[in-house]
Amino acid sequence: MDQHSFNDLRQRLGDEHIGKRLRAQVDHIVNVTGRGLGAFHYENLPPFLQLLDLFLKVSGLKKIGQRNALQFAVRENHVLFPGLPEPFRGLRILQLTDLHLDGYPGLGSLIARAVAGLDFDLCVLTGDFRFSDTGIYRHLTEEINALVPSLQCRLGVFGILGNHDFIEMVPLIEAAGVRLLINESVALNVHGENLWVTGLDDAHFYGLHDFDKALQDVPDETARILLVHSPEVIPEAAERGFGLYLAGHTHAGQICLPGGIPILLNANCKRQYTSGRWGFNGMSGYTSAGVGSSGIFARFFCPPEIVIHVLQSAAL
Repeated sequence: MDQHSFNDLRQRLGDEHIGKRLRAQVDHIVNVTGRGLGAFHYENLPPFLQLLDLFLKVSGLKKIGQRNALQFAVRENHVLFPGLPEPFRGLRILQLTDLHLDGYPGLGSLIARAVAGLDFDLCVLTGDFRFSDTGIYRHLTEEINALVPSLQCRLGVFGILGNHDFIEMVPLIEAAGVRLLINESVALNVHGENLWVTGLDDAHFYGLHDFDKALQDVPDETARILLVHSPEVIPEAAERGFGLYLAGHTHAGQICLPGGIPILLNANCKRQYTSGRWGFNGMSGYTSAGVGSSGIFARFFCPPEIVIHVLQSAAL
């Protein structure tokens, strides 16, 4: 990131947040316990991943797992949204999460091909753009540039950072055409009515989610959607009046037992919130299994998913 881009981020996010993020990223390189809501981060243990990779190779399962990881499932989720403004009824939101674009050569183009022809009005990317969670990230450029043109739609493309993403990646991602929301909100205006989209910084490892900052310009009693990388701040989101909470991070287990039973989920919340659709105190939610793979590029009994959420009015 050049000095001009860094200065823009300082002005936009504030020195306090930038400083905390950068210090936490240094910790991320060496620690398995972060500052956020997640208690343990096995993805920071190379020996664990190496052992798993070796097992898949020796057992002959690795190629099968790789093929599984490229069999994208397209799902449609109908959302009951209290107080939804009339112009947004039927709004179609494409959600992609946990892309981990550098985990497989050409993955950006493959996802773009899977998205081609889908009907959606808004696109949201709920974190983890890269496969590695430390180190260089410039190699993402080719993959993200191959993907983002296929995501363009009438209300735009918005995203958030995940626990694998560094703050320095913001200019690269935004240059490709994704507006990142880092404890920020944006109003979507259709026929004079607003639907607010709020994005938080990562809560799982960094613990830098800030509802107060994100909502400082959002009027009370307005329809709002929350983008959070992990499903770990659900009670507070419901208290803040969000109608829809979209998350990822868990991969729904990624490597599961038959029947889709996850072995590991790595999220500090009840299991019922770690995969698929759920509800909490009148708030709708969805935790996507993700379109990429983490740690090991393989999936078993847990296909990667592309989700389209369709908003429907619900009585208050």
